[in-house]
Amino acid sequence: MIPGTEHLADGLASWLADRRGGEAVVDELERPSVGYSALTVLFRARRGSDRATTEHLVLRMAPPEAGLFPVYDLGVQHAAQVAAEAGGVPIAAPLELEPDPRWLGAPFLVMPRVDGHIVGEVAAFDPWVSALGATGQATLHTAFVDALGRIHGAAVEPAAAGGVPARSDAAELAYWDDYLRWSSDGDPLPALTDALDWCRTHAPSRAPRPPVLCWGDVRLGNVVFGDDLRLRAVLDWDMTVIGAREHDVAWYTSLTTTITTLTGQTVEGFPDRDDTVTEYEERTGSRLHDLDWYEAFALVRSTAILHRIGLLARANGEAPAMPIEDSPILDLLRDRTTGS
Repeated sequence: MIPGTEHLADGLASWLADRRGGEAVVDELERPSVGYSALTVLFRARRGSDRATTEHLVLRMAPPEAGLFPVYDLGVQHAAQVAAEAGGVPIAAPLELEPDPRWLGAPFLVMPRVDGHIVGEVAAFDPWVSALGATGQATLHTAFVDALGRIHGAAVEPAAAGGVPARSDAAELAYWDDYLRWSSDGDPLPALTDALDWCRTHAPSRAPRPPVLCWGDVRLGNVVFGDDLRLRAVLDWDMTVIGAREHDVAWYTSLTTTITTLTGQTVEGFPDRDDTVTEYEERTGSRLHDLDWYEAFALVRSTAILHRIGLLARANGEAPAMPIEDSPILDLLRDRTTGS
């Protein structure tokens, strides 16, 4: 058992007994990754007097200490996933929201464990992706883009009713201005504040289109794929909003471009940035506008989160995975947000 999780096992057992009846035992707790985002714990639940009913489940809740975001609203994440599922997007369902903190000390989500493949942080270095070959890789990427389009095609009303924040581009700029100050304890990097100022000055003047449900953290590492290369579940909805579809596409293309620039590696069967945009537009029938600006803004946002991770690591006596003040990503950010 993970040290310090005894209360989780006991609390989850009591919750399961209350919600589903009968006795329950929770064991085999495991954290798939240790970081500063939401707390995710895999566990086994055995129910009944003979423990014959076994479920492999996942717990998700706000981090117990300082995290990447000031607020973790699981109700928002639940509502967004329910809306996405209604639009044909596979999620880890059934997704159970428990708002009562009496069980674990805070609200939480419980969902079934979805078995499959999760791509590593750098797809080009992932052995499973490499073994697929160019044809399999292309199939994988198409399934990913198709899922993103389905998310954007989901009806937003159920999510809006559940409190998923609807933010215009101006509201997004204001949110991330606040985030820069909060995440750095009031001392944001000048490179980040300058880049955000550039984004504010050069914000698109085009009339806004109807907003869509946005996933937020659009990465291959937040998807479970089956052996058949079909997408089995979209995970990690911490950053979900209702807003411009370009935010999601730009988050993915910006991160991919950054990783390629830093590593010099690509996946043979994955389309490049322009072909990814074309694939999305063809599959959704929706034209993307001002994507260069949205990519610059996505780079500001992702760099701000990386800066927050670095500060938390340093505060915990750990070596940041990437330099904080001299990160090479800051150079990429300056290149994207200078000039007209």
